[in-house]
Amino acid sequence: MAKPGREISVGWALFLWDGRIGRRIFILGTLFWMMTNAAVLAFITGQSDEQVASGFLSLFLAFASLSLLSLLMLGTKRLHDIGMPGVVAALLIMPAFSLIIFFVLCVWPSVDDDNRYGPGPDMRST
Repeated sequence: MAKPGREISVGWALFLWDGRIGRRIFILGTLFWMMTNAAVLAFITGQSDEQVASGFLSLFLAFASLSLLSLLMLGTKRLHDIGMPGVVAALLIMPAFSLIIFFVLCVWPSVDDDNRYGPGPDMRST
């Protein structure tokens, strides 16, 4: 049984902004959304009929919007893990800064102790 404050789930990791996550969960969550969007895009471009492919464009936009929201949540929790405010995660959607910020979030080490955003890495704050 998990300790209080350590109840981790995929839904929490991908869609909530409370708590902190380490580098591994951040990278795996990002890769998950990259593969999901690539699969949907490959499915759409593989359609031979233009009218059918344009109908699936809304499917791609839905997945892209969901992944954008989730990536902002992952970025917020990762920033909380290194002791920075989650507002900086907005830089992840700006093309000029996104690769730089992503690289920094992937290599910056976690703060091992509790901080103002919650207990240690990969733990929920509630």
